Amino acid sequence: MNIDSLVLCIIISIMFFVLIKEWLLPELAVFLALAAIILLGILEPGEALIGFSNSGVHTVALLLIIAATVSKTGILGEIFEKILGKNKSMPLVLFRLMLPVSSLSAFMNNTPIVTMLIPTIQHWAITNHIRPSKLLIPLSYATILGGTITLIGTSTNLIVQGFLIERGIDEFHLFDFSIFGIPIALAGILYMVVVGHYALPNRKDNTESFTDEKRNYLFEFIVDKTSKLVGKTIEEAQLRHLQEIFLVQIIRNDRMIVPAPNDYIIQAEDTLVFSGSRYAFQQILQINGLTLSKDSSPTLNNGTLYEVVISNRSPLLYKKIKESNFRSKYNAAIVAVKRKNKQITSGIGNIILKRGDSLILLANHDFSNSWGDSVDFHLVSPIKMVKRSTTFEKVMIIGILTGFILTSIFQLLSIFQLCLLATSLILLTRTLSISDAKKAISWDVIILMGCSIGIGEAIEKTGLAISVASFLTKLQPHLGIVGIIIAFYFITMIMTEVLNNLATAAFMFPIGFSIAQQINVEPIMFAMLTAIAASCSFLTPIGYQTNLLVYGPGGYKFTDYIKVGLPLSFICMSITIFIACLKWL
Repeated sequence: MNIDSLVLCIIISIMFFVLIKEWLLPELAVFLALAAIILLGILEPGEALIGFSNSGVHTVALLLIIAATVSKTGILGEIFEKILGKNKSMPLVLFRLMLPVSSLSAFMNNTPIVTMLIPTIQHWAITNHIRPSKLLIPLSYATILGGTITLIGTSTNLIVQGFLIERGIDEFHLFDFSIFGIPIALAGILYMVVVGHYALPNRKDNTESFTDEKRNYLFEFIVDKTSKLVGKTIEEAQLRHLQEIFLVQIIRNDRMIVPAPNDYIIQAEDTLVFSGSRYAFQQILQINGLTLSKDSSPTLNNGTLYEVVISNRSPLLYKKIKESNFRSKYNAAIVAVKRKNKQITSGIGNIILKRGDSLILLANHDFSNSWGDSVDFHLVSPIKMVKRSTTFEKVMIIGILTGFILTSIFQLLSIFQLCLLATSLILLTRTLSISDAKKAISWDVIILMGCSIGIGEAIEKTGLAISVASFLTKLQPHLGIVGIIIAFYFITMIMTEVLNNLATAAFMFPIGFSIAQQINVEPIMFAMLTAIAASCSFLTPIGYQTNLLVYGPGGYKFTDYIKVGLPLSFICMSITIFIACLKWL
């Protein structure tokens, strides 16, 4: 191993450690690793930035715009309400949920599907007396399984195709992955329907848990007529500077002010609602002129109680809540934070937000209209009211998608050309505005993909890929080719659980390509193994974005993913390796 390879190993090891510890955003950690590679002269700038000219990266950006256009129509929620019907048999419910979701995921980006369907699934489950925790992990898994069916089903497939094109190998066609994806999806659905659902927790969702337990940390105080607070603003009354407890709303003449601004003047007989622990509320008892309500259990209707999940792109990440000016920026008050199935209701201002955190908010009825499509967080409850699309817009998107699929089947254009054409039609017909198209692109994903490809280039150029591949191929006399394939798949599968699918695909592809050359098998086989192993992330909420999205709303623990996902991971591995051996060995 040369000096460049050794330095690269150190850089990648540090990057892995930072990613696992979640000290930095994934895209920032990968960007800094690539910057170090350039600054240390391991790669020239042109070589390091080659990922940003990769057709797979641009295809993903265009697909995100197409997915946002489909989301705009708002028809998915209505369709799935009808598909699920009134059934209460868990196997039948899961079948009716997972089969259409996986089919849709084969042609549409996974994240928008899950974001759109979480409120629908939650509402349907609660209405039919089923806990959402029984359905949200299957929703995420269905999109992951469906993404393996086609080339455009997941960004992992597209990034791997970009690598092949750079090496002069013919690109994949739309349904080349179907030989693996269809058996995997069907087997995964069958597993969840027959066995997997027994391992799913029967746990309260966050809003239900909050409603049931609000008596423990929401307190009502009535302002006496003789109180010194009368006539003062909230700021002047120093109600914004309490420790471990804070004012979330004011009720006046049955009218709720949520959140109450700092310059709001307190009047006699106002009801002040505070959030905090039983210990912290002793502070309020010491304020003269406030009387604890006999009920002291605020009535929160569904119109003002919201649940949001912090996104990977949120500017709130890694900041204390009180430093983000959350109340004034979003016109909403945080009454609870849910993290790792633990509900935090005191000291909220000092909490440093992380991706996947769920926030329970009190806000006005127009909150969903103002922030429903924000990149800062995903609104998952209550159901977001989507503006109805015009008939022209619906016809346009249906026509574009139909043409997209048919043109792909007959291979009239490349996938990138098709995405480019479809996006151009969407923008020219104003089915989606330019500003909405910009907002639809997950720039963190684009940066992550581009930088990961650059690091993959370094792994190959320095000879690190050949060194790792040589180590594995030396085991061939003991393991055989099948054993090497199993080891490669397993390593990729574990990496994607602790990193993410895009970075894993970028790092493992050059190693798989080198192994294929050394043992004299088709490189395409290892390319597909890389794509599928990197996509099939079922063991942790951090390995795949859709797993993270359902983590908070479902009230899940890390161990829930392992219990349900471990058998599914080995099912997918067994099917993939079996088919690969039949086809190429």
